[in-house]
Amino acid sequence: MNRPDRIIGLLLAGGKGTRMGGLDKGLVPWRGKTMAEWVLHALKTVAPVIFLSANRSLAAYERLAPGRVLQDPPELKDQGPLAGVLAGLKAAESQGAEAVLVCPCDTPGITPDTLSALVSAWHIQPDRPAIAENNGRLHPLHGVYPVSLIVELDRWLASGNRRVMGFAESVGAVAVDCPETREVFKNRNCLQDLKR
Repeated sequence: MNRPDRIIGLLLAGGKGTRMGGLDKGLVPWRGKTMAEWVLHALKTVAPVIFLSANRSLAAYERLAPGRVLQDPPELKDQGPLAGVLAGLKAAESQGAEAVLVCPCDTPGITPDTLSALVSAWHIQPDRPAIAENNGRLHPLHGVYPVSLIVELDRWLASGNRRVMGFAESVGAVAVDCPETREVFKNRNCLQDLKR
């Protein structure tokens, strides 16, 4: 039986929103709620505790995840989503959790079923990340990352490498077939994407 307390959720909302004209993507409305709210709702159905990685709009994010907003440390500022994943892994370790279920704020169509499938796959091989694969495309920011990877991720970022897929491959990530429609994984990176 799955023990949900072994895992925490992590909503990634720490980017600059460059392709969104500088707007904070997580706070941009989509279908009546902010994108972050959609993702947060999906995460809450799977993980009992949710942390949120953000580097601006901190008061707004604090309202969504009171006391659980993580900022990138100064030495990793502007180093991309892996810096947020590292902060999440350290938070999970401090909570006594074994892994982090990661999801970016710009995929508001993500479903609890998809996230549950990732958690189930991680339970089978808990020493390796489990990342989503949809129609032959890998989505390393939709996945479960074990806390045991903190040292390796620290080294990866210290070397100047920010490639998320490169890191996932380097630590033997397991691809989890998620046959949902592409809509589930659609990144809404620019204002045009919000119309769909």
